[in-house]
Amino acid sequence: MVQEIMLIDVKPGTEQEFENAFKKAAVIVSSAKGCLGYELHRCMEQENKYLVFIKWETVEDHVTGFKNSTDYQEMKSLIGPYYLHVPHAGHYEKVD
Repeated sequence: MVQEIMLIDVKPGTEQEFENAFKKAAVIVSSAKGCLGYELHRCMEQENKYLVFIKWETVEDHVTGFKNSTDYQEMKSLIGPYYLHVPHAGHYEKVD
């Protein structure tokens, strides 16, 4: 299992719209092959800053499967308009 973590800054004043759009986008991503769940966290100090955690069975499920799908394009069209800039993302695995 890998964890995709994204830091997203949304345009100030669009936080509620982003959260509503993310709920719709989450339905799409959660149905993707290999997706094991997701969480959206809002920053306490800066209300337009968010962390997104998505668990994937493998990196390939995300990078090769989901990111090359029409579902990814649909998800991006829902939440992308709210981005202040392209989000920083990475894949992480638990260290024992």
